[in-house]
Amino acid sequence: MSSAAKDTFYITTPIYYASSPPHVGSAYTTVIADVIARWHRIHDRKTYLLTGVDEHGARQETAAKAAGMSPKEFVDSVAPHYTELWSRLGISNDDFIRTTEERHKIGVGPFMEKLRDAGDIYVAPYEGWYCERCEEFKTDDEIVDGNCPIHGRPVERLREDNYYFRLSKYNDALLELYTNSPGFLQPQRAYNEMYALLKQGLIDQPVSRPTVEWGIPLPWDPKHVIYVWIEALTNYITAIGYVSDPERFARIWPADVHLMAKEIVRHHAVVWPAMLMSVGLPLPKRVFAHGWLMAGGEKISKSGRGITDISPHELIETFGVDGYRFHFVRAVSFGGDGNFSLEDMQARYNAELANDIGNLASRTLAMIDRYFDGVVPQAEISEAPEETLRATIAAADPAADALFADLKVTDAVAQVWEIVRQANRYLVEREPWKLAREEDNRPLVAGVLAVAAEALTALAALLSPVMPVAMRELWSRLGYEGEPRLGAQAPSGNRIRVGEALFPRIEA
Repeated sequence: MSSAAKDTFYITTPIYYASSPPHVGSAYTTVIADVIARWHRIHDRKTYLLTGVDEHGARQETAAKAAGMSPKEFVDSVAPHYTELWSRLGISNDDFIRTTEERHKIGVGPFMEKLRDAGDIYVAPYEGWYCERCEEFKTDDEIVDGNCPIHGRPVERLREDNYYFRLSKYNDALLELYTNSPGFLQPQRAYNEMYALLKQGLIDQPVSRPTVEWGIPLPWDPKHVIYVWIEALTNYITAIGYVSDPERFARIWPADVHLMAKEIVRHHAVVWPAMLMSVGLPLPKRVFAHGWLMAGGEKISKSGRGITDISPHELIETFGVDGYRFHFVRAVSFGGDGNFSLEDMQARYNAELANDIGNLASRTLAMIDRYFDGVVPQAEISEAPEETLRATIAAADPAADALFADLKVTDAVAQVWEIVRQANRYLVEREPWKLAREEDNRPLVAGVLAVAAEALTALAALLSPVMPVAMRELWSRLGYEGEPRLGAQAPSGNRIRVGEALFPRIEA
C-alpha cells in the first residue's frame, strides 16, 4: 500500500460514447469542468482534469458495422473529433483516457476480481428491457409507451445469463452515506431522486454480457464481456494509476468532483460508490449531475432524438472560443436545465462581452494612451467612488471562491461580473473624458484611470478560467507578461497597448 497522501484536486467529466462526434451538450459538461479546474489552478491548487471516451459495448459494435469498419477502426476514427474540439475550446485537461488503452485494461480485470473476492459477484439468468443507446437495462416502470425515456426509441426484450454485482447488499450503506453526507450528490433534485431510489430498495446490477463481443472479457470467464457501464466507471481510477502506479493513484484519488449530465446519475451516485465500498477504495467526495441543454423544447444530444444539427465548431466560428465558453457558463444556471438559442447567444455576447467588458477595456486603455502616453498613472485619489469599486474588487475573489467550492459556477461568475458592472458605473460617475478637458483635473483623471486599470487587472485574472484567450490578451495589453495571475502588483507604471476590440460586435 502506498504511503503517498492525496494532494491534488481531481475533477472528471464522464467519458463520452465514441459512437459519433461531440455535440454542444457534451461540450457543455467539458467546458464547465475546465472552468472549475482553471479556477483552482489560478489559486495555486494542484489540479488534475480527466476526460476521455468510452469505446466498448454494443453501441459501438452497431455503429462500426453500419460504417463498414471494425469496432477498433471505428473508435479510432471518432476519438480525434473529441481531442480536436477540446483543443479548440481551450480545454486544459491533464489526461484523455480511451477505454481501449492498455492502461485501462490492466486495471479493470483486478478491480473485477476484487468484487468477486468480496463475495459480491454471482451468475443468474436475466430477462428484461434493454436500450442499446443507453447500453442499459430498463425496468417496466421506466419504459414509456415501449420506448426508452431518454432516447425515445423502442427498447428490446432480452434474456441472457449474466454475472451480477450484489448492489442490494450496499443499500443500507448508501442510505447512511446519503443521510450523513447530503453534499455527496448535488444538486438537490438529483439527491432527492437517488434517495427515493434507495428508499425503494436496490436490485442487483448485471456486470457482464455474453452476447457482446466488443469489450474487455471477464478475467475468470472470457465468454463474458464486462458490461460497458461497469467497465466505463473504472476509468476514473485506471487513468490515474490504479494497479499501474499506486503512489500516483494515492496522490490523486479520491475524485473531488465527478461531473456529468443527469441521465447517468444512478451509475455514478449509486452503482459506483457501492462497487468502491466492495473493493475497499475511498468514495468520490462529490457527484454533480447537471441538467440538460434544451433547444426547441428538446434535449440537445447526439442520439436520434433532439436537436442534432447544432455544431460546436460553427458556434466557435461565429462567437469565438471565449464567446462560446462564456455563454454556456453565464447563460445556463449550472445544475438545472437550460434553453439554448442562437438569438440569445448573440444578444448576450453583444450586451455583456462587446458592450460591458469590451467597452470598459477599450475606453480605459484608450484614455490611458491618449492622456498619459500609454503608461498607467499612479492612483492618487481615494474617495467614495474609488472605495466602492475597490471594495467590489476585493470582495469578488473570496466570494466567488466560496461559490466555486459549492459548484455554483454560474453564481461565482456573476459575482466576478459585479466588477464589470461597478467599474462601468464608476467611469460614468467620474466622467474622466470630461475631466480631461481641464489641465487642473489631471491628477483626478490619473487616479480614475489607475483605479479602472486595477479593475481590469482583477478581471483579467478572475475571468481567465472562463475566457482564457481574451483575458490573456487583456493581461498583455495592461502591460503584464505571462498568464493572468491573482495578487499581481497594481498596473501603475505599466506601458499599455490599445489593440482592436476584444469582442467585436456580431450583427448577423
